[in-house]
Amino acid sequence: MLFSPNQFFTDMEKRNIPRNIMILAGIILVLCLAACTREPVIPPPSEPQSIEYSPEVPEPVTNDFTLLKACIGKSQAEAAALLAEYGYTPGEDNKFLKTENGITKEATIYSTGNAALTVIDNNFDILKQLFGQWMNEIRNSAAYTHLVRSSFSLSTGWGNGYQYFNTPEDLLAALAPVPSADGMSASFSGNDFYANEYSLVLMPDLNGVFMQIINPRAGQPSDDFTESDLQETDLQKHILISKVDYLTFRYKGFYALNVSNKLNSGNEIPFLSQYQSPGDFGYIKLFYQNTDNLLMDGSIIWSGCGALNFPDNFRAGLPMDNGLSYPGQSRIAFINDGGNYVTVTNERELQYIWQSVSRQKEFQHYYGNSSKKVAVYLYTPSVGVGDPADAYYLVFTEQ
Repeated sequence: MLFSPNQFFTDMEKRNIPRNIMILAGIILVLCLAACTREPVIPPPSEPQSIEYSPEVPEPVTNDFTLLKACIGKSQAEAAALLAEYGYTPGEDNKFLKTENGITKEATIYSTGNAALTVIDNNFDILKQLFGQWMNEIRNSAAYTHLVRSSFSLSTGWGNGYQYFNTPEDLLAALAPVPSADGMSASFSGNDFYANEYSLVLMPDLNGVFMQIINPRAGQPSDDFTESDLQETDLQKHILISKVDYLTFRYKGFYALNVSNKLNSGNEIPFLSQYQSPGDFGYIKLFYQNTDNLLMDGSIIWSGCGALNFPDNFRAGLPMDNGLSYPGQSRIAFINDGGNYVTVTNERELQYIWQSVSRQKEFQHYYGNSSKKVAVYLYTPSVGVGDPADAYYLVFTEQ
């Protein structure tokens, strides 16, 4: 995950934040996050066409996780009624309590898109058992099959570092023999392509197990395009900039522009970068070869949220029925803050990005007429206690 508790703790340590504050801030962080085949060239349609997306299907309530998930998207009154149906009684500050088998569970409905379930108990074995139960409930849910990211980590105590795992089963097997210790923690975090962010944390320092689901888009108007608007002139520019949402990998539009002194040789787009690290306020500017050719300009704010100043608008483009086969990092790769192409060992995100952009008529046209490697930059306007919902990818294709 780009936004991880471990990275957050490292940033806090650099700022000499006291350890007890780091613990509390860390739990807040976790709980707030939680060969190429080308299609034939087809002219744009003379009339707009509809774009349809499959809606998320609610999962039946069968356990703690599915109950919490069912609260997402509901009003406070609707969520309260649902919790009451399953034995929870209302408390203060939108909290609901249920005691069974000597364990008190506290559900909190923060908003339409933010719900949490907590158990506080000084018996570590109970906490560990509950962590395993909730992890398995997530693992066996329909939501798990929709994940596009997941992270499983374990620390046996302060100074012992973190172990990372590929599956819930591996995490739980490693956790089983671990005793309680200062700084010990186990966690899962992930998000699905419906923008649901899931987090599960075991922290004996806080005597608690914490599960939270956040969907920053719940209850908000959809920003998905409903009509295509690609014009023939859009296909005659030099550079195509495509926007892809970080959480869902959904296509969020395109911007096309011309540059001066275009360089037709080489196999990489000649980026020039100006980057200011966000001690508090920073920015990233990318240019094509020289500062006369601005490609992007965005501010970056620590514990806040910056904004993309350029491009200032994106248009829908034209979706196609079929995408292109993923070509590997010889034809598409990430670029870093310096504008340099980099190679990654895990290509899963690149594959998802490719699936999104390669279904677009405009991308197929630019890519089919390009000899240069497509460049992907992950723009994160909020860092520190950053919100993944603020981030997105900008995909640069030169023809």
